[in-house]
Amino acid sequence: MSLINAVERACTRLASAGWRDLLLRHGLDITSTTLREELAKPLQINRTQPGFEDFSAAGTRGIEPGRPADSLLFHAFASPNVITGTTGETLTAFPTPAEIEHLLNYVYGANPPSLEALQQLAGDAQLAIAVFAYEYRPHAETVHGRQADLCFSRTGIARVGTAPALYNPQQRGFLPFVEGQLTQMRVIPARYGAFIAARQTGQPLRFGPMNAQPVDEDLEFWVPLHKVFNGDECLAGIDLTVQLENHQINEKIGQIHRRFRNTGWQEPDILNAPFVITEGLCHWANVDEFAPGLLVPDAKEALVELAYYQDRPLSFMMPPNTGSLVHGRHHLRDDGSIEDLNERQDVDSIVKAGGYRALHYQDAMADGWVRAHCPALELASIAAYSIIGAPDFFPLCGQRELKQWSSAPEVFPCPTPPCPEVWHTRVNPLSDVRFFINQSLAGGYFSPEDRGVTAIVSHLQSSTAPGPTLPVQRAQRQSWLPDFASGVFGPGWEVGRGLVDAPFTNMLCGYQLASPFTEDARICAALGSYWPGVAPDSTRTFEPRSVSATVIPLTDDEIGLRGSPAWDGRAGPSLIEWEGRTRVQYRAYEYSDYTQAALDGQLSLAITGQTSTEQYHQRVLGMRRAYQAVGAGSDKEQRKRWPLLSFYQVQLPDEAFQVAQQEAGLRLEGEVHYYRLYKHGAITTPAHDFTLRHVEIEQDIELYMSQDAVLIRQDSATWRPHDESR
Repeated sequence: MSLINAVERACTRLASAGWRDLLLRHGLDITSTTLREELAKPLQINRTQPGFEDFSAAGTRGIEPGRPADSLLFHAFASPNVITGTTGETLTAFPTPAEIEHLLNYVYGANPPSLEALQQLAGDAQLAIAVFAYEYRPHAETVHGRQADLCFSRTGIARVGTAPALYNPQQRGFLPFVEGQLTQMRVIPARYGAFIAARQTGQPLRFGPMNAQPVDEDLEFWVPLHKVFNGDECLAGIDLTVQLENHQINEKIGQIHRRFRNTGWQEPDILNAPFVITEGLCHWANVDEFAPGLLVPDAKEALVELAYYQDRPLSFMMPPNTGSLVHGRHHLRDDGSIEDLNERQDVDSIVKAGGYRALHYQDAMADGWVRAHCPALELASIAAYSIIGAPDFFPLCGQRELKQWSSAPEVFPCPTPPCPEVWHTRVNPLSDVRFFINQSLAGGYFSPEDRGVTAIVSHLQSSTAPGPTLPVQRAQRQSWLPDFASGVFGPGWEVGRGLVDAPFTNMLCGYQLASPFTEDARICAALGSYWPGVAPDSTRTFEPRSVSATVIPLTDDEIGLRGSPAWDGRAGPSLIEWEGRTRVQYRAYEYSDYTQAALDGQLSLAITGQTSTEQYHQRVLGMRRAYQAVGAGSDKEQRKRWPLLSFYQVQLPDEAFQVAQQEAGLRLEGEVHYYRLYKHGAITTPAHDFTLRHVEIEQDIELYMSQDAVLIRQDSATWRPHDESR
């Protein structure tokens, strides 16, 4: 089938679903019997039409050959904001992933360039066939921020899950939710494609990279010029066949036995599965539905599974002082029975000391590469770094967006953004990391000099015109580009940091992560968004600890206090009467086991995953305001004295909220949140249950907080307005 025929077929299918009338608003008739000519004619673009506010100011045609962002029809098909028709009602059908890719191929193939023309465009720069992960984004999420555009990275991040991927047509992407099954989560794929690319040093105004750094002026990046696809319409005078090859590896268990001695396992055993896993991790999606290039993790029955070797559960001698890199809480006794060490009061010291047989558990995370083979083109093949990462419990929130927001002086006025009063270190997305890639990956396709692999770039830009003035919504989907992943802080959430001794430098690798990933998640969440990043903050779930205070509060629903499943399978704190006084009762952090929660299918992102970027930011700011209201806003140690007992959004009607407004004589407008903090006193362990902690309450402060005002009361006294200017 020719490219134009594929486009005609898609347009015919969508025309009656409101798309013909919508595009006629711009003068484009997608039912034209001469569609090729129709797509090439000049148009009068109506950028006030919802969804088209950020369409390129330079775009004047349905298809502009070689320029996807300037092509009206491609924008309409690919933008997650084009969802309503001429009457404002939601369109009744949307393009499939395959139809969007066929149209993208037509953009590049409508007037196919020669290889010589591409070399001329690149100047003296080297050309190669480079693989990129890519997606079309609203303008605020692009490299330059001027218009909706394609964004490219040589790193893609798919995510593990327990249910198959499900495409969301309106959002032009994927979300992890499983309707009616709160503790299930869908895998998230990543799209890759081959492009003829030029090697260039960083040039922020021409192609980026996104959030360019001073070092980028000396680093080299591959910049996509032209998509490579099958057939004779891609490049003038050449009939191409292109094939993507994928290699993924999970070697976390094997690396544990390389790192620690006397575990009972060594080569050649640790060269085999499950010490090293290369099968059953992912697959290419059906090309008829998704077109070539969509890499999909294999859905697993559970996020964590017992590892087997030679048809028996895999056990090992637990080494001492693993730094929580490996789960070791299930002791395999000599008689074959399994002891849950969480039931031992001294579990932490037992695990730290090691010296007993423990069971190994595996996850389905991995890293590797995607490469392109195109025999007709005598160009070097440049691989993309492919990550299969952990679940993202806030899939709608990006790490780059958090960095931009928290670095704004009007949000956190401080001399060195992001404000060190909030996090222990700087917020950093993986797209800003300039490490090279794991040199031990099969094939040796990444060189130590190749330090821009995780960067995000655009096509070469010819304009510096300002962006749209009308507000445009961010995409409400899970991104597979690395600005939605956390930066590396030894190890990390999606990928770890390894150190190479000669020369001493940093690299990205999957094996540096904990085995399984739930060991990392347990530590990170309990340290108050430790990375720091867009990850759950479980500090309020556990007894007050000296290591951290709450940074990004989870709601009562999200920690299981209102009947919903907690994100980590654990119940939050409760008020009890003990020895004639009210105390707060916790399940102690020491006895928490996220690996066991994953084995039991208790991890959930059904509620946390609904949080928008704006809501996430508001939580950070709201928690800071709450600390200021109790007198602990600028003192990290004082904040640790004020645990958060309750946090939720007020849903009207709410009788207690109405009483608070009446007593204070002030009405709060807009969205309102309730906070309850207390200054903690002594922490004791009741004799009847060593897993519990009872915490005394020295002061009890409640807050109702809107964007503009706060109501406060202490120890159940009268509500009053709080002056935030002090």
